[in-house]
Amino acid sequence: MINVLVKANKDNEINYLHVSGHANYSVAGSDIVCAAVSAVMYSTINLLSKVCPKFEFKEDENKATMEVEIKETNEFTNIALDNLVETLSSIERDYKKYIKIKFE
Repeated sequence: MINVLVKANKDNEINYLHVSGHANYSVAGSDIVCAAVSAVMYSTINLLSKVCPKFEFKEDENKATMEVEIKETNEFTNIALDNLVETLSSIERDYKKYIKIKFE
């Protein structure tokens, strides 16, 4: 199962995401749940690299983890991360046995 942890700052702006695990929906290379999560994560990371000078992205393929931390939120980071969480929530709604989102 893919586990997603979402954290927000005191202003309720998303500033941290940690994604870990494998969906195990299908065999490696044809797992549409993993592919969807990876695509939306990388798309968001690419966008953040253009609009957010202070963010960190860590990835460990061996541990199947991705982590995004925003040091300074702004209007653009809020839109990007809200969209990311909405998209991940849509995936969770359709494939709830394979992805779980937790908010802290």
